[in-house]
Amino acid sequence: MRVTGGPVEEDDLQARIDGRLPPERAEMVDMYLAAHPEERERWSQYAEQREALRAAFGAQPGGPIPTRLQVSHLLARRRRRHRQLARIAAAVALLIFGGVGGWTARDVLPSLTSSASAILASAVFDDAIAAHRTFSVETRHPVEVGANEEAHLVQWLSKRLGHRLIAPDLTTLGFQLMGGRLLPADSGPAALFMYENGKGTRLTCYYLSANVGGETEFKYRDQNGTSAFYWVEDGLAYAIAANTDRDLLLKVAEIIYQQNSPDGARAKIPPAPGKPS
Repeated sequence: MRVTGGPVEEDDLQARIDGRLPPERAEMVDMYLAAHPEERERWSQYAEQREALRAAFGAQPGGPIPTRLQVSHLLARRRRRHRQLARIAAAVALLIFGGVGGWTARDVLPSLTSSASAILASAVFDDAIAAHRTFSVETRHPVEVGANEEAHLVQWLSKRLGHRLIAPDLTTLGFQLMGGRLLPADSGPAALFMYENGKGTRLTCYYLSANVGGETEFKYRDQNGTSAFYWVEDGLAYAIAANTDRDLLLKVAEIIYQQNSPDGARAKIPPAPGKPS
């Protein structure tokens, strides 16, 4: 659909969410969305996430959206990370299929694999912590599908991610499943399960398909009071986040690892900061 001033493009939709369009152009975008229900649905999801981010990070109602929370900025950051991973994948393909072998490939491939793993870990940490901060504070809509529909929720998210997921049983630590939701990520859809204990502490389990081989040891990050553990196993990245101490979160991560691991083996846990290996 063409409107006065040129066709509506992705930049217009993002700017409309962030409130950066002049009134005339905003009206044109609204007309476009009214005529395209699928685009309207996608736009509404972005708008809802923007408002949740505003609430989570303390932006003032009615005030300008900080650059770091603007939809255009968040999507641009995702595209940059996607390009980094694409360049690494292309380099690996060149080594494998381009006739480069011997000691050259032996020296370079571990470095490329390490770079891809580091980029993935950073992306998953960022997205999992942002998702936790955004949705754990919600009172009316913390989840998309409630725990009363657990079987449907797990089946739906498993199908979207292409992996058999489970909603971990964390009742031994006092956490009850609240439900979950589907989220966008760089490499495809991500899944989020949310839990709450009797003290009102909420915990989220973030899952994302990971195109890296092998397994990784647990990695830990604390970002402004939100703690997270991350690891990869069998092509799936896991990130467990909560506003709680490292020891409790580690117990949660171990339980989830054991419930998802075929042999229930103990994960390789890094020592706490300041403690010997």
